Order: sequence, then structure tokens, then C-alpha cells
Amino acid sequence: MVVAAAFDPITDELVVLARDGYRMFGEADPAFLDTWDSEIEWHVPDTLPGGGDLHGPAEVLAFFENVADLWEDPVPEAEEFLAAGDKLVVLGTWRARAKSTGVDVELPFAHVQQFRNGKLVYFRNYTDAAKALQSLEDPASGSAMSE
Repeated sequence: MVVAAAFDPITDELVVLARDGYRMFGEADPAFLDTWDSEIEWHVPDTLPGGGDLHGPAEVLAFFENVADLWEDPVPEAEEFLAAGDKLVVLGTWRARAKSTGVDVELPFAHVQQFRNGKLVYFRNYTDAAKALQSLEDPASGSAMSE
């Protein structure tokens, strides 16, 4: 379900807001939450622990906690910001280290974002979730290692 309402056209100001959001998130600055609408919809692959269609900041933060439980220093590094009408497409690389195996993972991503009244209200992550999950497995056995 997409949030019912018109979305803002992507402007230079919204691109700056998005860049700042990625920077603040990478620096663990909670101010990135100030850029979100209270009705934010967040869509990540449902194969990821806690993933799927998330609604509201609390569900998104719970997903981030699940990710942080499994990977060290999980950070999306935004590399390109492409305005497309009322959508902002962000291309980049997600980097982390699996806590269970010590395996480093680098995944390209495409994030599609939409804004309403200058706040992020819609986010969809396109990435290779299977590769992320594979980093958690013992290469010898193909199963998750225990710590």
C-alpha cells in the first residue's frame, strides 16, 4: 500500500536533504529521523530478518536493530542521486561484516524514495538479499555459525 497523497517533485533541496540523511545515518546521528514523515513506508526484501513492508519509524528502527544484531557497521554508502519526477533514486553500495562469520559483504543497491511536505514518506530498497544472508553462513557447511 502506497501512502495516499501527492508526493513532492524532487528538487535540489530534497536531494540535499537525502544526502544529509545518508550522512547522518552513517555517523549514527539520530537527527536523520527528523527527515522522516511519521507515516513513513519502508520496503525491504522480506527475506531479510525483520524485513518486508514496514510502517512508521518504530518498525523501521526495529529492522535496523535486527540488521545491527547480525552485521557490524552496516552502512549504505550513497554514490548517485537521480531525480525522476516525484521519485529520487539513490544508487550506492551497502557494506558490513557478518558477526557470525567475519565475512565482509558489499552489495550494490538502488533506493527509491518519495517525499511529502519535505519529509521522506516512502522508501524501497532493491538489493541482493540472498548475498547478504550468505555472508552469515559458514562457507564450509552452508549453515549459520553460532557465536
